[in-house]
Amino acid sequence: MFSEKQIIEGCLKGDRLSQKALYNRFAGKMLAISKRYLYDLEHAEDAFQDAFVKVFHHLKNFNFQSSLETWMTRIFINEAINKLRSLKRLTLNVNIDDLSYQLPENKTELPDNFDYDLVMMLLEKIPENYRIVLMLYAIDGFNHKEIAEKLNMPESTSRSSLTRARNMLWQLYKKELIKHESRGI
Repeated sequence: MFSEKQIIEGCLKGDRLSQKALYNRFAGKMLAISKRYLYDLEHAEDAFQDAFVKVFHHLKNFNFQSSLETWMTRIFINEAINKLRSLKRLTLNVNIDDLSYQLPENKTELPDNFDYDLVMMLLEKIPENYRIVLMLYAIDGFNHKEIAEKLNMPESTSRSSLTRARNMLWQLYKKELIKHESRGI
């Protein structure tokens, strides 16, 4: 098994085995990232391929200040967001009147353990604009300044979108818990 540094050095020399090793090591996780932002498999695969081309093209700029995986993750997220923009689906227009979601005042209402699969399924029900901000912040670790730059919006819009997304997710989660409890699941 090659080390990350050996793989990078081989890729920079144009070695096909190193390129294949890099692809094989990260393809699964990077495709999952692309799918998380682009639910349509065809669009996710397009963004995935475009991002890998960028990785190989810009690998010479990788400076080992972070892990290769972290560096690549940013490229894949950016490419997914670019794909959303090209599909003209990423706009952050907010109608505040439509939002009546509230987080519980008492944090003890929050369950100890969230069901990951349920939460990921419920994320699909949140409007795309809010879901993307939530994923960028909560899953991928971007701060509001970075999200604002990436999505071309004010930081305040990023913050309010995150709050709304969390509220929506919480309300959907509570409804699902009630459904399960009423069925005795």
